[in-house]
Amino acid sequence: MLVINSVTRRYVDRCAEAESPLRNAARKLSLPAVYAQSFGQVLLDRPLFADRRQTEEFAGDLRSLFTLMTSLPGRLYGGDPRAYCAAIGMDDRLAALMCRGSQGPPVLHARADAYHDGTRFHLLELNAGSELGGTDTAQQNRAWLRVPEFAAFAEEHGLGHLDTTPRVAAALRRAAEPVTGGGEPVVALIESTGGLAAHEHVFTAVREAMAAEGITLLLGEIHELAERNGKITLRGTPLDVILRYFVAGELLDDPAGQEVLDTLIRADREGRTALFLPLDSGVYASKGSLALLHDPAVRAELTEAERATVDRVVPWTRLLDEGRQYAGDRAGLLARCRAEREELVLKPGVGYGGVGTVIGHETDDASWAEALERAAGGDAVVQRRVRPAPEPVVDAATGRTEEWAANWGVFVDGEGYAGGFVRALRPGDGAVISFSNPGTRSSCVFTAD
Repeated sequence: MLVINSVTRRYVDRCAEAESPLRNAARKLSLPAVYAQSFGQVLLDRPLFADRRQTEEFAGDLRSLFTLMTSLPGRLYGGDPRAYCAAIGMDDRLAALMCRGSQGPPVLHARADAYHDGTRFHLLELNAGSELGGTDTAQQNRAWLRVPEFAAFAEEHGLGHLDTTPRVAAALRRAAEPVTGGGEPVVALIESTGGLAAHEHVFTAVREAMAAEGITLLLGEIHELAERNGKITLRGTPLDVILRYFVAGELLDDPAGQEVLDTLIRADREGRTALFLPLDSGVYASKGSLALLHDPAVRAELTEAERATVDRVVPWTRLLDEGRQYAGDRAGLLARCRAEREELVLKPGVGYGGVGTVIGHETDDASWAEALERAAGGDAVVQRRVRPAPEPVVDAATGRTEEWAANWGVFVDGEGYAGGFVRALRPGDGAVISFSNPGTRSSCVFTAD
């Protein structure tokens, strides 16, 4: 059964009308030059629409969930973040690097990847940390609102959007305040060695969006950083804030990069250059952190309200690692996973872009059982499959209405909902909705009451 909201139905109906000016609008959007070069060729033919209150409530649940997750090291592991990492199956070398420089629970700056089943949002993973993609997607929202026909539709239906970039800019200014005393900070987005070249168009688009917020964003790689009088410099320019886009896994076999990391941590602690954010945020981005919330022994330690939040937001998720403290009945867990193959997805705990994901309903019993056994000694999780409600889209070229599946990116920070965007894919093009899949398209989000 196709379940869609009323705004979507009205929009699709208007796009289906002959000579509809809305049908071709996505292919005529006036986007900023760099953003257009980056994403202009992968736009979905319409924006997506969400219920404003439901979206904000989901973001509120995400805040509660993050508070819960970051409380567990203190509640269950004596305040030892390394013990928590062991419990979620994380590789010990990676855990040691992520926990280097940890100063307690990290600041909430995250993006949920979620499906909407026609009734509510379900969290697939929580990307916690500073290295978030999609923060500049409001460039699309603004471009849509410059289309007169869409602007009229938006006004008629009370559509609005929240721009993520000002929230990021505000977070950077807050991080810089102890360094600058309130003055405008010098900010650099720093990637791993070779990381800028691999995704240059993405970062130049972010820089373009940040410039509109009054922040001149320098771009650099970790090997280009140095220290002068305790302050971090990029190609000789002193920095007040480093917007970290490199991740711990990229430094595991890079001793020089780890030395620079130690310098960044020291400069941050001494108040000379702020690091936004330390690597320990990534601990809670592991899907193992979600799996721990469904472990029976851990659930027994949660309050009734905490369990209700978990059940409302997080699909059933479990770790497969047999060496964990809370392993429980592993044989029974594997038997359940084999029996419920078509309703489960196997994922690496730490990973991006769907790499390493095995979709139960796309494989056979023998291959699925083999994948489960291969994953037994690491941080892999099994997660209950969520079926996203189809999103109807009128193809601008053919006029046909097609169904797409949407992966909702929902940003959240300490204030709550911080904007959103969507990646969408035709179901026939696969089950992993990520830009690593060439069929994936980008869209922005408008909310309505």
